[in-house]
Amino acid sequence: MKKIILAVLLVAATLSAKAWSTNYDKAVYLVASQNYTPETHKLVSYYVNKDHTRAANHLGWHRRNGRHLETEGWHSLHLDANLKPAAKDANDALVQIEKALEIIRNREQHEKATVSFAVHTVMNLIVDMHNLSNVFIEGIPQSGTDFQLDISQCSVANRPIRWFKYSWKKLWTYRYQTFHGNNVYSPQMWSEDIVCMYGDKKADFSAGTLQDWATDIGTYTKGVYDRLEKEEGRFIHATVQDHEALHMACLARAAYRIAALLNENLK
Repeated sequence: MKKIILAVLLVAATLSAKAWSTNYDKAVYLVASQNYTPETHKLVSYYVNKDHTRAANHLGWHRRNGRHLETEGWHSLHLDANLKPAAKDANDALVQIEKALEIIRNREQHEKATVSFAVHTVMNLIVDMHNLSNVFIEGIPQSGTDFQLDISQCSVANRPIRWFKYSWKKLWTYRYQTFHGNNVYSPQMWSEDIVCMYGDKKADFSAGTLQDWATDIGTYTKGVYDRLEKEEGRFIHATVQDHEALHMACLARAAYRIAALLNENLK
């Protein structure tokens, strides 16, 4: 019995770790690092690690080790019905990013560990706020809930559609990675795809403020929810495939916006 319990705990720990460290995160950090100024690159290496992808899973690591346990809810982005930031407390990505940027701008007043945590926070939470499953919009009951997914791929097999409950979080965090093979498609490959598909949009994605970016990602999220509502809470396999380009655009936005924020605030 003890062995069974231990095995369950190990699986749970693995799933928890994966929830905060994916090939997507590392790919975003790779693209961001390619767009740092020399000074920013130097300081991120100092506060994070020479391997900037080590920033992945930082907040999750702190929680698992009993530190900063309050970060559990930080990854969510809350918007009102007009898609404007609407955080009611500190459990919001935008709120925590702004606090971290204040520390980074005044880093001479803080210990290295505090500034390091702030840089990690910005990197982690910019990624999180661009994950559509973390975006909660007032008046949209589907926000963050499960949905029905077709697993029959009947358009190819000409069989009746078979629906099953699927996690909204799993869709945006893992499914496209699974399409390409979890252990085959590397973060480097993902980063190359991001640049190939959206490198010419860097200036557009980097423009604006944090609040503008929140509204931008909210607009995309609402579009997906509107389609889900039209489909009565169901997506066929082809619809999920249609959204892969949107998913990649979100990764690109996160990468170029991390670079823009850190270039501006690590001067």
